Amino acid sequence: MHRWYRSANDFRESTSGTSDSLLANGEENLERILQLERELNAARHSIAEKEAKCNRLSELQDHIDSEVQELTEKLFQEAYKMVNEAESRRAKAEKLLAESRLKVDMLSAEVEALKIIVKSPSAQIHVSTPPQKSGLASRFLTPSRKEKNAVSASGRKSASLPAAAREAVSSQCEERRQDTSFEVDPVYHREFTNWRESGAPLEEESPFLSRVMVEEIGPCLNFDNTELAKQVLSAIKMNTLELEPVKEAKPTVRICALSNVPRFCPYRLRVSGDTEWCFISMLARNRIASVCDFFTYMRYVNKGIVKSGIHDSYWDVVNLRKNMALAKLGLGFVPKTGGARAENR
Repeated sequence: MHRWYRSANDFRESTSGTSDSLLANGEENLERILQLERELNAARHSIAEKEAKCNRLSELQDHIDSEVQELTEKLFQEAYKMVNEAESRRAKAEKLLAESRLKVDMLSAEVEALKIIVKSPSAQIHVSTPPQKSGLASRFLTPSRKEKNAVSASGRKSASLPAAAREAVSSQCEERRQDTSFEVDPVYHREFTNWRESGAPLEEESPFLSRVMVEEIGPCLNFDNTELAKQVLSAIKMNTLELEPVKEAKPTVRICALSNVPRFCPYRLRVSGDTEWCFISMLARNRIASVCDFFTYMRYVNKGIVKSGIHDSYWDVVNLRKNMALAKLGLGFVPKTGGARAENR
């Protein structure tokens, strides 16, 4: 019996020690759990702060991107407006110059005719003086009467010119009248309108771009070095072409890489950043620049930067196509992306 009581006491003591150890372990685990919860809450708070900061940065980036886009649109519109104004002033100056030259030619022809009349011994000059009008009557002449008098005076002046001079003057006047006439081609306008309304795709499958490729771009880039010409066209489409002037104190005659003929080559190009530079003549540069201007405008229309209507943008495209035709023939043209007028050599 005494042994049994002793074993029971030992059991109670061992049980008490086990419960104490379990209680201590439970307290440690509870403390560990509370610490993990605090760390979890701190991590959640840090993540929430970082997420809020990321949202603010994203909003700021969107705002900056929109401002940059708006600024780009305004800059392009202002630059294009300035170029168009410069071209209009140039056209007006050329028109005035042509009119002045025409007047000089008319006066020169009239002087020559008068010299012939004066030198002719058998010429008889009959001068008929119109009746003099009073100052009051001449002051109250109506505009129609004055215009009739001016027309009759010009008719008498042209009648005094030789036949060859009269034909030259009339032909020049007819050419000037035709140069100032503008007509909208219905087929071109319809194709351009469909292209613009379909989202202005840059693929050549559209009738509008296909026609421009055949009628302007292809002939404009028609060079003897066909392989390099194809690479140049591909680089223009991919927007990887580099074209820059050659910095030389004295121009040097070289073989133009595109036309394969000796010319002054004040420009050089390469189709990508890892290819060699090729020297080209001013004529080749003008052709390439006109094609680059066209593709640049097409990209602006595709991206929505051009805000003008279909009719105005149609005439912009017509001017770009005219520039390609002028550059192809070696005539002067106004680059749309450059500020100065390119002069042919």
